[in-house]
Amino acid sequence: MTDFIAVSEVSRELKNSAELIKSLMIHALIIGENGTGKKSLAKYIAHDATIYQAKEFQGDVVDNVVNISDVTIIVEDIDQITNIDLFVSFIETNNIKLLATTKKDDLNDSLKALFSITLEIPPLEFRKEDIKPLATKFSKEAGAVLGIETKPSKLIINTKNNAHSLRKSIYFSYLFESIGENEIMMLLEKHMMDNMQGENGYRDFLYLFEAPLLKSSQKKYKSQVQMARHLGLNRITLRKKLEIHKELL
Repeated sequence: MTDFIAVSEVSRELKNSAELIKSLMIHALIIGENGTGKKSLAKYIAHDATIYQAKEFQGDVVDNVVNISDVTIIVEDIDQITNIDLFVSFIETNNIKLLATTKKDDLNDSLKALFSITLEIPPLEFRKEDIKPLATKFSKEAGAVLGIETKPSKLIINTKNNAHSLRKSIYFSYLFESIGENEIMMLLEKHMMDNMQGENGYRDFLYLFEAPLLKSSQKKYKSQVQMARHLGLNRITLRKKLEIHKELL
């Protein structure tokens, strides 16, 4: 069974609602940003349900190549349904229980009316208690997938794009513990080879070195005076570079 991490109060309430939906023949809409856990919650409600992309599913219905009835299905990005009357008719005629996900909260009224209940999942910044258990889950996953038994000394936690960026940052944590300068140089070289163009390559890629160096120095040293001294820069030059790269720091 697919689990839905629910430590925060709002996630516990969502999970309780999901338990109720399991036993009812109703259609449910799940709204949330990328990476908030929409598909996980839908799979928690119906772990055996087939997942469809809305556009592809609509095309199959139009072409009359879908032969399902008396089942529960999950349709992702339901807002991409354009032939709403045909879609609704198909769902009702074939006695299908529909769990749908969307990033938008302004669905067409006819489509919205199909759902008896709407669950809205907030971003992780409003569910901070869920971050640690999610990080633990992704850490175990990363260790198994990458074949690395030793947990990194420190996990990188990035929730800018919710669970998507959190999972990626955890994987990076494991990789960073196992790679050295040669691998880092190879990654930089590939990135530059793939993106180099124009006549200002040196200037265009300089931020890849300067920005992380400045950011790490900000974390390590308490003041710009100490940063300037340890980086071998005068304070005016340091301030200029901090201003240039402020959006990345």
